[in-house]
Amino acid sequence: MKKIGFGVLTFLAIGIVYYFTAGEKQLTNEIKIRVNQELIMVEKSGFSVQERKVEEKKEHFVISFDEASKIKSFFEKQGQDIDIEEANSLVGLKVGVDLKYLSSVSSAVSVDIYPLNLPIELSSAKDLNSEEQIVMIHLNDMLKRKALLLHIDFNKLLTSFKGYIKDIHETIKLESLVNLDVVKMIFRGDVKNDRLTSTSNSIKNISLKLGDDLDISLTNMKSQYRLTGSTVYDTNYNYSIENLNLIGKEDGREVSLSINSIKGSNITNVKNNLASDSSKVTIASVKYKKARMQTEFIDSSFVFNIANIDMNILEKLETIDIENESEINALTQELISKGITIDIHKLEVKKLVYLGKKIDAFNISSSLSIKKSANLVEIQENPFAIFDVIDTKTKISLSNELFTIIAQQPQAILFVMMTKAQNIDGKKVYELELKDGKLLVNGKPVM
Repeated sequence: MKKIGFGVLTFLAIGIVYYFTAGEKQLTNEIKIRVNQELIMVEKSGFSVQERKVEEKKEHFVISFDEASKIKSFFEKQGQDIDIEEANSLVGLKVGVDLKYLSSVSSAVSVDIYPLNLPIELSSAKDLNSEEQIVMIHLNDMLKRKALLLHIDFNKLLTSFKGYIKDIHETIKLESLVNLDVVKMIFRGDVKNDRLTSTSNSIKNISLKLGDDLDISLTNMKSQYRLTGSTVYDTNYNYSIENLNLIGKEDGREVSLSINSIKGSNITNVKNNLASDSSKVTIASVKYKKARMQTEFIDSSFVFNIANIDMNILEKLETIDIENESEINALTQELISKGITIDIHKLEVKKLVYLGKKIDAFNISSSLSIKKSANLVEIQENPFAIFDVIDTKTKISLSNELFTIIAQQPQAILFVMMTKAQNIDGKKVYELELKDGKLLVNGKPVM
């Protein structure tokens, strides 16, 4: 089962609650009328409203997740893409909402949102082992304690909001102790014309420890999202993570992975229903250590672009029953007939520390295009036919030191024997091209 994280809960809160805002005291009655109108809309979106209690300055009600297909549509309108399986996994979930009307301009309405029970898919699970039963008991106890709680404040004009997720500090006694900590998860955003237009989020720390076997931690994660066009797919997204660390065991020995200073961005544009998506990721260092052996990649970067994705077809694919193979094949054929192109502008590691020695590493660039004449049925009948309908160009540049290390590996010996690298600026360079089913290396065919 795919899991829905805090991000989806945040979007749910925004989608349901940002209507329920007020400003000055004299507007309270008018706002309550609006609340009634919006709750009617909520009930038409796959939810039901239960246990509603209305007082002069506050309200309480429960939102129940009832219809998966409508829930999926609701999330998509808020810019959160989920499939029907994820929507089904939410059915039966009930969320409590406590709403308070305030007098502050910047915090006109205060809202607490918290799950009251587990979805049917989880609560009705059978044949649970003893540890799974303990986890279920603990989860239900967390719900009773409101240990999972989202708080949001909206301004009186419905143009901005801010909030946080309550800190989590939980310990579960299984075969070994399991510790989960989530600290200072905060967010803010803007709304325009009933649509989420921007958000910024930050998390100070997330850590999960499974006894002495596994320790995972993430520190200082930040992200920003901005809607840039007329569709929910026209977006600009940036993120950064200060540290991501993992310590575990392999063959009785301690193994650690440490990734430092991750920065990324993603830009998606839609023009004439065709989408292009550009991504960039940089990482200051990746260290892998097992016993006394340590390998480190320094100054890594990845720049990627994909274009000519027909969003109308892609949206249809997301709604089709996965058992309907013929319709999936027909739409996939239509999708690839648009001539999808994929470009890896750069996959680079500047330095590599191996066996205690720092050396220059590698740089790869590549492009791939799928011919509009590509026939999915023919490819399914003969997988090798794929080579006749794609054109690729790849350039690989290796330092002499790294080339020597790779050439000593048994898996690479055949390729080194069959091809000859160019020597450019003290580096080994391979230019690979696949065109019309023929593979060329540095302009010469590979037999």
